[in-house]
Amino acid sequence: MDQKNLSSSNSNTIDGLLSQDYIVGVIYDKIKDVYLMINYQQRGGLWFPYSERRINETSYQTIKRLIDPIIIHDSEQIQLVKVCSTKTLPFKGHDVLFYAIIPKSTTIINIWLNGKIEGIDFERQINILQNNAIVWLTTIQLKHISKLSRLLGMEPLSLNKQFKDIFHSTIKSNNINTSVIFEEVKIPQIETISKTSHNNSAEILLISAKFTSTIQEKLYEEYHNAVLPSDYLNLETFKELILRKGLDSQHIIDYFRAFDSTQRNYLTFLDYLLGLAALDPNTQHGGVPAEQRCRYIFRYYNINNNQRMTFDEFKLMIKDIHKNKGENLSNNTLNDEALQMFRSFGLRSSDQTLSLMDFLSGVGQLRFRGTSVLFRLNMPISEFFQRSSLSLTPNTLIIPSSTSNTITSHRTLNTKTMTRRSGTQQQLSNISIDESHPYEIATHIIKVKKTGVVVNITSLYDLDVAGAISGSTALFFDDDNGKFDRINSQNCFNQRTHANEMLHGLRYFERGAKEGGPALKDPFSWGKVDMAGMARCLLVLCKQVYSIFIKEDRLLRLTSACYILGDLHGNFRDLLCFEKTFWRLGPVLTPASLLFLGDYVDRGQEGIEVVAYLFAQKVLCPHKVYLLRGNHELRNVQDMFQFHGECRRKFGIDLGEQVWEEINRCFDAMPICALVDNRILCVHGGIPSLDNKNDFFKLVSQIPCPLRDPENESPLAWELLWNDPLSNDIRDIDNTNNEFILNVRRGTGFFFSSKALNDFLYQNSLSYVVRAHEVQQQGFKVQLNGRLLTVFSSSHYCGGENEAATVLCDSNKLRLIRLDTSS
Repeated sequence: MDQKNLSSSNSNTIDGLLSQDYIVGVIYDKIKDVYLMINYQQRGGLWFPYSERRINETSYQTIKRLIDPIIIHDSEQIQLVKVCSTKTLPFKGHDVLFYAIIPKSTTIINIWLNGKIEGIDFERQINILQNNAIVWLTTIQLKHISKLSRLLGMEPLSLNKQFKDIFHSTIKSNNINTSVIFEEVKIPQIETISKTSHNNSAEILLISAKFTSTIQEKLYEEYHNAVLPSDYLNLETFKELILRKGLDSQHIIDYFRAFDSTQRNYLTFLDYLLGLAALDPNTQHGGVPAEQRCRYIFRYYNINNNQRMTFDEFKLMIKDIHKNKGENLSNNTLNDEALQMFRSFGLRSSDQTLSLMDFLSGVGQLRFRGTSVLFRLNMPISEFFQRSSLSLTPNTLIIPSSTSNTITSHRTLNTKTMTRRSGTQQQLSNISIDESHPYEIATHIIKVKKTGVVVNITSLYDLDVAGAISGSTALFFDDDNGKFDRINSQNCFNQRTHANEMLHGLRYFERGAKEGGPALKDPFSWGKVDMAGMARCLLVLCKQVYSIFIKEDRLLRLTSACYILGDLHGNFRDLLCFEKTFWRLGPVLTPASLLFLGDYVDRGQEGIEVVAYLFAQKVLCPHKVYLLRGNHELRNVQDMFQFHGECRRKFGIDLGEQVWEEINRCFDAMPICALVDNRILCVHGGIPSLDNKNDFFKLVSQIPCPLRDPENESPLAWELLWNDPLSNDIRDIDNTNNEFILNVRRGTGFFFSSKALNDFLYQNSLSYVVRAHEVQQQGFKVQLNGRLLTVFSSSHYCGGENEAATVLCDSNKLRLIRLDTSS
């Protein structure tokens, strides 16, 4: 073997000392699909064999020294291929090089395979491994133990494909490929931007914590030295770092869960950095930092880690609030107060669970107080470093990008702005999310034509020069409490977001394009638009909106005013008519929220455009736009109609299939029904034929999410999507079945009678049901003794003459509004 080609020149000089590479050996048997791993007990996890490359030692010599004690091998029968070279910041740390160790013949494989773990009890065998014990693990086993945070980091999984591609490729023994297959920059150098606008929540959190670049560099050095040769924190390494910050060792798992916002069971440097910023006593409990802190607090107490806080978990939070204030409540008093606070979120009993969104809303609206004392370090990180005799100097604030491809804004806050902020911090420190007025001044000024068209959007702070803000007010807005809204709406006005780019494209789709005579494209057509580009934008939107849907309750709880729209069925033209009539300025500037009852696709030609529009608006304004699932948001239904074919026709077969599947993945996570003002139940189909209707809300909250196959996974959801009211021409009522009969018209679900509806309303303390699902000539129909409203929002349905309508729920009135879509 040519050792010269395997040598590495990668070494850094740090503070006058020579820092060598870390060499990682990846030994894989492609026949049995197993990796050789070593149990690094003190580090709390398994990983590939690794060693620091000694001075004047080649990579090959390091590998030979590494594997000699581990496996029997003939140096002439193996070869190396550099799989990955990960570069750290030039001012800190080691480089890590991954090498694949490839046998030239299969005869030596059997010699290696000592210690392979097999059988269903492999987890128990892992737990009793001795330090430095060798074990062979399959990819499936690696995935399983990674969920238990039993690997040092995620590299064995994230690099698995690259490893296998190399191992499965044909490499000639006389032509050893030592080139770098790929090179990853763990933490790129930061591009400083002098502009002082900050609209990234992570960046705002770091600014609030006063994490200067010097502090961040010290934290990275600490982090990097702890995780080598991985780039992730597992639970055991996290424990080592966090105990240095003076936190209680009994709650390490709770802190780790709070830091792990992506639920990967491993932390990147950005996860670690932002978690410390949320803990820092400098971080105010107002504005955007408060919302970020509340997310950490929720995860800290959400022991089940399922985005749903139980009453017992909530009670622990109440207990800690009083404990941090020096108060010790008796069990009965604690239980009574916790139950009272629990009900302040609109929950009726301790059997229900509290969602993250409801928790954020309750804290933001001051219905729940006291969270400012939770989730805090005993001292600021800056003071921690000062006590460690580390010199700190004021510097710009930077935010590094995560090693997990988390996209962040690489901006800096200049020293002048820092000086102004620090000068006002003390006098404004008494303003917090718990004591402040629930209203804030928004951060953008909108200029509108008399026709209702938005013509200009200006940041409030840009008007400082024009004299629109007084000097004292400018100082106030320079503080985070005034500058950043609790619910960050700035992305609504950022035209570079995928959501706004999609809406811009849909405006082009709507309009005809003319140039000197003949039309370049007709209205409601794409012309020569690159549909692959539109598909890519839509795929990004799907990922963004899925992350919103997956966190929402199966039963949404809304307050009036609220517009309720029924079936759209690919009628993009009518959707735009509704927009221009009821929310021309956009949902964020519309006093009422928007609730759509499902059936967005099929039977119309523009299902893609309808979905793209609604997903974009949901991403831009998740707390004003709500989408329920209808019976056409099902794959098998779309196969019978045209949405599946529409995706393939507009984007091509392969890309169309991908778009269709991603859209349906979002449909799988959509809420099933909504409750307006706790009195109006909104659903696509109708009420269910369940016997225990008084447990309806609890049962809805238990509907699985995501829900790919409602018919088999949730009979309740299936009926809510498909059931219809009994019409006058159907009189055969089975009185023994609670006034429900089989829905022969659809071949599934049930018809429900007036008595069934009245019983359901009474048992659940409801006043009305608003639903969609059936075309109506006038766009709506009042049914079943005036307690049921059917609304249909697509005119000329399937070539007919019906109208479109909406329901406005406001001021204790359900107002039926017909829309003239002819103009």
